[in-house]
Amino acid sequence: MTSGSRRRRSTIARGAAGLGLAVLLVSAAWAETAGPEAADFESGRKQFHRNCAQCHGLNMVNSGVTVYDLRRFPLDQPERFFAAVTNGKGNMPSFRDALTEEQMQRLWLYVSRRGKPPQ
Repeated sequence: MTSGSRRRRSTIARGAAGLGLAVLLVSAAWAETAGPEAADFESGRKQFHRNCAQCHGLNMVNSGVTVYDLRRFPLDQPERFFAAVTNGKGNMPSFRDALTEEQMQRLWLYVSRRGKPPQ
């Protein structure tokens, strides 16, 4: 490898690291300035991507054929959502031991807003 290609790779790596840091800072600043609901929404979004996205799809976008399309979940039935997350339903496992009540509340905030952050 030539020194020129090493410099280019180093420059690209620094740029990617800088971009990643900028995204984190902007996200944190947005959550702080938008208030507690925005912070809870962001926490719910992260929780969704950690625990739910592999089946329900990135940003809740999936075919709805093999798993429930959460974008259609009835907004007036949060107790049904909590029962399914807590106890599992069909092929969905229980998250009773994996998520706290607070994490489930934040997850519901994300799902009930259809993945759209508060303004």
